Amino acid sequence: MKKRRQGNPPKNTGKPSRRGGIKRRRQAARRVVETLDRLKDRATAARGRRRDEGRPGETAGGERRGRERNGRGVTYLTIRGNEELFGKLCRDDFSYLMAQRIAAPAAVREILLPQSVVGRAQSGHGWFVDEFGGPLSFREATFDRVLTELERAWPALRSDRVRARRSVLVDQVRDHVLARLDTATMGLETVDGPLLGAEFLAGREVDTAAFLKGLVLAGFMDEEGHRRMTHNWHRRAFDGELYELGGGEIRIVDVERFQQTGIVDPGQQPWDDPALRELEQLGVVMPLEATGVFAWPHYDQAYFRRRLGEGVCDDLALIRIGVEHGFDAMLGAFVMDALDTYDKHLLSYTSKGSDQALAEEIQDRWRERTGRPLASGEEILDLIWFAAKNNAPRTSLSSSHRRFLQTEAGAREPTLLHHWSFLQGRPLADIKLGFARVPAREFYEIAHRRLVAAAFPSSLPSFHTPIDS
Repeated sequence: MKKRRQGNPPKNTGKPSRRGGIKRRRQAARRVVETLDRLKDRATAARGRRRDEGRPGETAGGERRGRERNGRGVTYLTIRGNEELFGKLCRDDFSYLMAQRIAAPAAVREILLPQSVVGRAQSGHGWFVDEFGGPLSFREATFDRVLTELERAWPALRSDRVRARRSVLVDQVRDHVLARLDTATMGLETVDGPLLGAEFLAGREVDTAAFLKGLVLAGFMDEEGHRRMTHNWHRRAFDGELYELGGGEIRIVDVERFQQTGIVDPGQQPWDDPALRELEQLGVVMPLEATGVFAWPHYDQAYFRRRLGEGVCDDLALIRIGVEHGFDAMLGAFVMDALDTYDKHLLSYTSKGSDQALAEEIQDRWRERTGRPLASGEEILDLIWFAAKNNAPRTSLSSSHRRFLQTEAGAREPTLLHHWSFLQGRPLADIKLGFARVPAREFYEIAHRRLVAAAFPSSLPSFHTPIDS
């Protein structure tokens, strides 16, 4: 075999050389590394901005502190090194929540409330405080990590079992609704009891079209495309001023690859299309058009912010649906909001989420049968605009599914039914609402003014003396 003289180019045989293939593979690998480095830099910068925005100093132990509205310092802790404290606070917080007046049986509360514990652990609320009442924030707390602690006292709360039970609730709603699309009325109970275990749905018969309308409206309310169109369609708030409407997407992620990127919270800073496409190409994030089922624990979900700004007040959205389409539609919106909650932690996922997927299927089948959509695009955009937190008057409230089910201290009924009492003009309890603990007098005044601005009938709220909690 002749030796090629040094310096001469290799012959072009029409086949890629081994050296060229190695070079291309190395270049591809380098691009992957560079992309991951950029993503890590993005995540690090975001964490740095959050530290700079409200964490002015450090304690003697090196723990960063911020400041809440009430002036108390927030101590940020890691779970590692504080395992015993974290576990105790998780169990105490869960026990406290289980004892609240929530309109669902214990079997449902115990698979719903760990999600609330996660939020409280991350924010330093509930039992996550120090001996002086100062908030203790465990920002890396996750659903499965919290369940690991709860399982020590409640063996049935093993992560896979909890996810399986949540999946059953979601599947029951979907199967129940889709089997009754052509009926005039629909009962909201299965052989296992009311949908989602919500006690006020027991024995209730609803107008099918109205209930489905509420499902569809709420199912598209959080969808990023509709949020973006809403902001383009309604450029100004009720008072004529410009406003912001934030939004994002729940995306399925490959857990191992997602952890390798170093991204801690993709909901803190907005992500543009090129950055998300890079993550898709790396197999970190699944495309929105992806089909099939993605099983946990190999896959999970993460929220990616797309635009800065506050989102939608779910309370105002349900109130608008109730005043425009009636109580049956309001119940449909409540059920769809619940699906959005349970969908966060299941045994398997489908692209776009259980709520939006169900809304799309109902819309498609209704259009096939009637030739028109059940909820028009304009109706969806008007709902989002009406309920935007930054519309006028502004609100910070947005109740979780747990809060809609809960009878707050001083109230006679769960928050969802309390909202319906407002629409009916009945005297209300002067209570605090939602995670933000917004005074009822303040919130219902805002709801009243928005309804009047949108040309819906509304009377000023009146209040009775609170009862003992």
